[in-house]
Amino acid sequence: MRKASILAIILMLPLFLKAQDTPKTEVFGGYSYLHNSGSNFNGWEGQGTLNLTPFFGLTFDASGHYHTASAFSPITGVSFSADQRLYNFLAGPTVTARFNKFSVFGHGLFGAAHSSLGAGLTLPIVGGISTGVTSANAFAMALGGGLDLNLTKHFAIRAVQADYLYTRFNALDALTFGLSTSSSGHQNSFRYSAGIVFRF
Repeated sequence: MRKASILAIILMLPLFLKAQDTPKTEVFGGYSYLHNSGSNFNGWEGQGTLNLTPFFGLTFDASGHYHTASAFSPITGVSFSADQRLYNFLAGPTVTARFNKFSVFGHGLFGAAHSSLGAGLTLPIVGGISTGVTSANAFAMALGGGLDLNLTKHFAIRAVQADYLYTRFNALDALTFGLSTSSSGHQNSFRYSAGIVFRF
């Protein structure tokens, strides 16, 4: 019995050591690009992942993307613009394969999208003035994954994160916010992000 216990401990030791190397928390922040048919949005993305095991974690994701729908300047120093904003608040499981120099992950994130349309006016001396025109909320889902390049134990570069982003704004809202929509009333978008990962 004693020999069996010692053998079990020896066999489990590599798994225990591997678990010790796994960070409990990973925080990502960086640039994000969103493409939806003819519209291109630039913005940011932030994520926090709580690793429950070396291979499985729960991820919380927030992103903001911005696009100037139209702008014109009738006279020098005065300009009018219509600005579109899309925010996503998502959460879900992440599966990660960890190697010495890099990590590969995949995730399924679910939550809500908030989109808004604003109007802006820029005047000499006064500067910029903006106001919200309309906004809407919808179901959102992101399916994808990415590659992190490990630099140190606590620091990595997210070289790529690519997601299929599904939102379900109604056709009128989608048109208002500059999103192409399908006949069944949903939007298909591509999201690319890259930046810095901190591990604790």
